[in-house]
Amino acid sequence: MKPASFVYFLIISPGYGLILSTYNIWNTMFNWQIRKLRVLEMIHTTESDIIALQEVRSGEHPQLSNQILELKSGLPSQFKWHVFRVANNVSFIDKTIDKSYPGEGIGIISRLPIIDSSTHYLLPHPADPDKNKRVIVHVRVKDRDGTSYDILVVHLSYHRQQQCRNVADIVTFITSRRLRNVIIMGDFNTYNDYNWPIDIFLDGKVTKDNPCWKISQNVNLFRLKFKDAWLNVNAEKSGLTFSNMPSPGFESRPDRILVESKLSVKNAKVIGNGERYKQRYKAAVHWSRFTTVIQSAYLSYQGVEGYPCSHDCGPHGSCQCGVCVAIGNKKDCLLPYCDNCISDVLENLVLHFIIFVIVLFHLFYSVVLILTIGANSYGDTLHSILGFKCCLFNPKLCKFSGKTFGRKQQCLKFCQMWPLFWFPPYIQFFGCLIILYSFSIYTKRVFKPVLDLTYTVLEEELFPSDHLMVVAHVVKE
Repeated sequence: MKPASFVYFLIISPGYGLILSTYNIWNTMFNWQIRKLRVLEMIHTTESDIIALQEVRSGEHPQLSNQILELKSGLPSQFKWHVFRVANNVSFIDKTIDKSYPGEGIGIISRLPIIDSSTHYLLPHPADPDKNKRVIVHVRVKDRDGTSYDILVVHLSYHRQQQCRNVADIVTFITSRRLRNVIIMGDFNTYNDYNWPIDIFLDGKVTKDNPCWKISQNVNLFRLKFKDAWLNVNAEKSGLTFSNMPSPGFESRPDRILVESKLSVKNAKVIGNGERYKQRYKAAVHWSRFTTVIQSAYLSYQGVEGYPCSHDCGPHGSCQCGVCVAIGNKKDCLLPYCDNCISDVLENLVLHFIIFVIVLFHLFYSVVLILTIGANSYGDTLHSILGFKCCLFNPKLCKFSGKTFGRKQQCLKFCQMWPLFWFPPYIQFFGCLIILYSFSIYTKRVFKPVLDLTYTVLEEELFPSDHLMVVAHVVKE
């Protein structure tokens, strides 16, 4: 632990307890390999003991390949424990080429030992419009004082009435297992005008004036009440966490940490807006988009057909050459028919790269030749090495033979077989600089369509997630 982080931890953690965070990582949307660096940065900043994550994608073998494991590999060795469960299979757009993450679920990463864990699926009722399965991931951990906590991670339905049924199932799970020091956190999909499902936890019961009454009238927490960690210490602040996007902006607070009433909340905060991500990773995003376009050109060269993006680009973007482009949502193109990444693009890129390497090598050779002749003619003085007494100002030194080179300089001797290397070194040097400059302008013009795809970025692509992370420090009273 870094010294500054250690001081921060001591300040916010008297009496130990737990530092908890919950975050919807936005599955594999927009440059996951870059976004995860920001997620790791936030985890380090908060010094969280337990991190609950939603919309976690997994490979064909979920326990061997998932985003939880990817994040865990970037965390300190103290984060030894994790639990991940798949809730649903992902529905891909027709003819999608990349289907490497077919599962989606929720999970936990912990640096405190997980002494018990269980999973409970919230299966939809036949009449429910949201057919996605929901899951409760439950773990039991002990803090540094030896106090045990039962932690539940959830991701509730997006449908209002269905949330009532989800809450009823969660309550049944808690009471039937007689859990203690319960903490529920995750994405509750709560709407500002429909806080009724959350009220069941906060009131410890469901009343007849609650619209959830018809579905959840038998819910009874047996005097077990919860408090909202954010409201408990930030009653005068909104704490909105969705959407962390330019449009529509913050409008609701679906991300919550609910703690049993006998637990104390020391502080709570939200972090993760897009500004820091944009400042630090914008160049990396552009480079990632450029390499993706080139990879799409390679797939076109191989004759691969299909939708090149791994996800839908949303209402403002179209998928072209594997990237989402801010040109509206009606201009998707399938490989190998995208004009900006057909096989010719790859062939031209390879040709330009070869020419660039040859000219760059020639430039390097001319510099080495200038320094070598200067050193051999005048000794290893500073002015000789810098070329002030060499070919730049003494044309006579341009006349040399193969004998000029020693045994250790056979490469220079070999290069003399190429006629272009017969020119005086200073002519080669300045000639290469002029060629490189002209060639870069020409290349930029030739590959302008590719560069346009690289830089025509959707605003939402410059955000780490469409949610904020909620962090709370909880202790036993």
